[in-house]
Amino acid sequence: MNDPYRAHAAFIRPAWPVRDIWRVMTMILLVELIFVLSPVGLVLLLPDAARDAYVAGTGALGTLLQLFSFGVAGLGLVGLLPILHGRGFWSLVGGRGAAWAKLTQVFWAVGLVLLLIELVPPAALVDDTVVMRDLGAWVLLLPVGLLALLVQVGTEEMFFRGYLQQQLACLSQSRWVWMVFPSVLFGVLHYANGYGPADGLIWAAWAALLGLACADLTARTGNLGAAIGLHLANNAFALLLYAVADWPASGLALFVYPYEDPAALDYSLATLLDPSVIVQALTLALWVAVMWLAARIAIKR
Repeated sequence: MNDPYRAHAAFIRPAWPVRDIWRVMTMILLVELIFVLSPVGLVLLLPDAARDAYVAGTGALGTLLQLFSFGVAGLGLVGLLPILHGRGFWSLVGGRGAAWAKLTQVFWAVGLVLLLIELVPPAALVDDTVVMRDLGAWVLLLPVGLLALLVQVGTEEMFFRGYLQQQLACLSQSRWVWMVFPSVLFGVLHYANGYGPADGLIWAAWAALLGLACADLTARTGNLGAAIGLHLANNAFALLLYAVADWPASGLALFVYPYEDPAALDYSLATLLDPSVIVQALTLALWVAVMWLAARIAIKR
């Protein structure tokens, strides 16, 4: 029987020479520290207008700055890698040509599936409360928005499915260690995206499932391309098509829903047992499964 993860051995090989656990823990702490402190540095360095836009994060400039700011942590990771592990950037990615090919294949496949799902029925066209922004301006911003999203998702994938998955796979063959643990950690860090405990847990569970899908694709292909492609298509759909007015990272969306007070989503944990919330959670899980299957078809593995 063929091993679906046979390419994973070559992917983790660059991490084998230097795999001490203290180095991994140090990297996690330092990258997290850079991520936490980078907004402070940007606030101090940016001009007044750009700083205000960045802090608000509701306009196009602010959204772009927030997305590009993930690159600070990415640069920190790449800069610390040769110091702590004696290896470089491309060892995280798993091969330039193969990674780019898988990225484009999966991005277009998952993006097409998400677009087809959205068009049946076209929610933005049947909801008269939705405002469509200027199409020409949106098209002009689209390449920059995709580049900013690539920086965001690329940083996350390099750290969770690149660095952590490689280093932990060298410490243990158990998939609970190198696949599940980074995905759970990825989910936990998304808890803050929710408004209140129930919404936060739904965010965390969804992100953990997305992490598992990306980890699986990485192990199947031996590079980060497919994982980045899936993650990029998901985030492009979420941030470039739809947003709620004056919510964080809402500045690049084509269709905008009226403002809703986020406090309305601050549900108690008991709400998780509500049938409508259960259906919502299952729908999000199905959403991840559909994207994962589309990616699997695209990579033919």
